[in-house]
Amino acid sequence: MTEDDDGVLPLPSLMEAWRPPTGGKRSLRGGTLRIRSGGGKGRGGSAAAPMLSPAEARAKLERIVRKAPEVMVKISGKQRGARHLAEHFGYISRHGKLEVRSSEGEIITDEKRLKAIAADWDMLDQAMNAHGKDRPTSMSMVLSMPGGTTDAATIHDAVHAFARVEFEGQFSYMVALHTDTAHAHVHLTVATQGADGARFNPRKADLHHWRESFAHELRQRGIAAEATPRRARGHVQKRVRSPAHHLEARTAGQGRDLDLNRLIEERAQAFARSQNPERRVEDVLALGRQKQIRGAYAEAAAALAATGKDEDRALAEDIAGFVADMPAAVSRRLERAREIMMADRAKGSAGSRSRDTDKDVAEGQTPIPIERKPRDRDR
Repeated sequence: MTEDDDGVLPLPSLMEAWRPPTGGKRSLRGGTLRIRSGGGKGRGGSAAAPMLSPAEARAKLERIVRKAPEVMVKISGKQRGARHLAEHFGYISRHGKLEVRSSEGEIITDEKRLKAIAADWDMLDQAMNAHGKDRPTSMSMVLSMPGGTTDAATIHDAVHAFARVEFEGQFSYMVALHTDTAHAHVHLTVATQGADGARFNPRKADLHHWRESFAHELRQRGIAAEATPRRARGHVQKRVRSPAHHLEARTAGQGRDLDLNRLIEERAQAFARSQNPERRVEDVLALGRQKQIRGAYAEAAAALAATGKDEDRALAEDIAGFVADMPAAVSRRLERAREIMMADRAKGSAGSRSRDTDKDVAEGQTPIPIERKPRDRDR
């Protein structure tokens, strides 16, 4: 199929639906992503919608609606000083049982060598720290794919390629593969002080860029990987961040428990039983965002279905199914409040608030009207 054939796609709408998160000025220099990913503002500006050709946009659309595995790139911690960093190197190397590869290509299993590298990174940081600020010596990341979707060797190779593209010549780094957990993952530790004076200080936009770069490297190795924002897949509920889980674990049994489920339940009960329930601005905005994203996919499906081509109609049907499977555009609080209201209504004690909340949940979820024909893969 030519790019002219793909020109039916509503690119502006899709680009806005796939727009990466903003997060301030990018802090890295020198790394270049080998696909078009900028919106013209350069690496120092805010994140913009990716500029893709019609063929690239179609390929991305196919991966998204056919649910290609989403890559994970997560900041897992910061290390301060040579001792802390050496302990971290001991952890990722399983105390010399696993290979750790440096940005210079050195393969290391000797813990003494790892401690020497930790001391070198700390020495450089101290030498460049003219004001004696308390700041991290390194930052650690974990990169992975959903369990069972990709073999460990391919993930490991893709991470090495990703690190070369993003950090080589700018920041030193260490890479270690772990296969002794539920699914394979790679630890990537980056020195926060660059030899040229630059500091490694990633923002939200950097993390999304790294997901795109890592997914690109996996696709170069034959893996159908994607890196879309959660909202592009219809998710409006925010993930519970690791620090919240860690805080909950630390405060357990100390008389000041942070029970996230209990907090959600209390707020949901208050909403469900209030005569004037609070409708938060963020709830309204989340509903509006999902309506906009659903509209972009609906527009793409209609345009593809109108071409009369079998492959376009098949993709349009997949888009319709993808949109139909999107979760409701409500927070955990409203989701639980609706359950409470439904239970009350079943007991005969619900009022108009239940109907109002049902309307909130259903808003913007009209299915895409495409008649689905059975295909070989359905039989």
